[in-house]
Amino acid sequence: MSHDTYPPRDLPLRFAAPSALATFGGLALALLGVVAFVLTWMNEESRGRAWNAFHFNWMFWSSVAIGMVIFAVALHLTNARWAWSIKRFPLGGVAFLPVSLVLFPIMLIGGRHTYFHHWLPHESGGHVVNPMAGDPILEAKEGWLSFPFLFGRDLVALLVLYGLATLFAYHQLRPDVHGLDRAGRRGWPYGWLGRGAGADVAAVAAESYRKNQLIGVFTALGFAFLWGLIAIDVGMSTLPHFFSTMFPVAFFISAFHSALAMTIVMVVLFRRSLRLHEWITERQFHDIGKLLFAFAVFWMYINWSQYVVIWYGLLPHEQEYFIRKFNAPFGPVVIAAVMMIFLVPFFGLLPRSIKKMPEILAGFAMLVLIGHWLERFLLVTPNIFEGLEALPLGLPEIGVALGFLGLFVFCYTWFLRTFPVLPSPVSLAAVPTGLVNVPGPAKIAEV
Repeated sequence: MSHDTYPPRDLPLRFAAPSALATFGGLALALLGVVAFVLTWMNEESRGRAWNAFHFNWMFWSSVAIGMVIFAVALHLTNARWAWSIKRFPLGGVAFLPVSLVLFPIMLIGGRHTYFHHWLPHESGGHVVNPMAGDPILEAKEGWLSFPFLFGRDLVALLVLYGLATLFAYHQLRPDVHGLDRAGRRGWPYGWLGRGAGADVAAVAAESYRKNQLIGVFTALGFAFLWGLIAIDVGMSTLPHFFSTMFPVAFFISAFHSALAMTIVMVVLFRRSLRLHEWITERQFHDIGKLLFAFAVFWMYINWSQYVVIWYGLLPHEQEYFIRKFNAPFGPVVIAAVMMIFLVPFFGLLPRSIKKMPEILAGFAMLVLIGHWLERFLLVTPNIFEGLEALPLGLPEIGVALGFLGLFVFCYTWFLRTFPVLPSPVSLAAVPTGLVNVPGPAKIAEV
């Protein structure tokens, strides 16, 4: 079949096969993460590390999941025809969002005295200590740094953002599952997506496309503003004297970049087992490889823009944020993160041929993901712990990370088993081609 013709007319119905390894392996990793957290939490001296591991892993895996949906939104809004065969892979991140939402209150309420001890009132020696008292900066932020208010606004922000992402996924998938009940597919997702749909699948696809043109815009804006709010409250508030308008921007750019990397990894992992070589070719890998390269540069640009203003201006309160990270024991981790996210991908992905090699491209994507995991670790850990001689990065943090990985794998493979991996031809046909029909010259009748 010629792939120069768009949209393709003959596409197979492909689902990921049920896998005991993915299902039970994911659950086993999740259980391992719970055990690692509980064992660390039971030791009073390391209890702070348990909550910190929960904290930065929640930020990383939630950023990957919502970032993947935003990548799918970007592909939809820009009418990215080159990515038609991979557009369902980033959409799979939506399956992890309910888990992220459930874990959020556990993470924030349970570990609040670990993350926010700089400003949250707490008991010490039988007395309640208010760190805000006598501190003019914290007193000026007292209305904002109220834990009930912080928890409430962040929960609402997540409900709105995750709700928009789910609504976008709903309309993306609705035409694809039309009629699958008659093909023997059963389950609540098909009944939910097919509710109220008429017999004309082309009309359903056209309606879903039009609605997602609007939903996608609000989802993208919500990602910028609401995920930026999460960055300020869950990240920047761990060091309340520090403030930077670039911080939320760096936070959601990192989420998008890690989502690109995770999409590449998932496409490479499932391309062979789903027999998608005919539709996912080196063209798709080359283009998404260019995106991975471009956002590595953009990530460095954003972070450098934040750093150079603080360094050049010798801003007193902002300097503390970087001093804590650059000094021992966190300095080597900063170097490793910059190398994994920017330096190695920048020079490694420069050749065009490298971006067309799926396994090598996936290797660079894995490196980027590890780098962003370290970045999330650096985002808050130096703010929480003071006077450390040894780096608080070991089995507790890795164990909790494996637990989140297990939950993500479980949710993501469920998505690929439940919904078609390739969009239906009718979904693709609903996308405007962008071509304009120009009438030919009018014929002049002879007299």
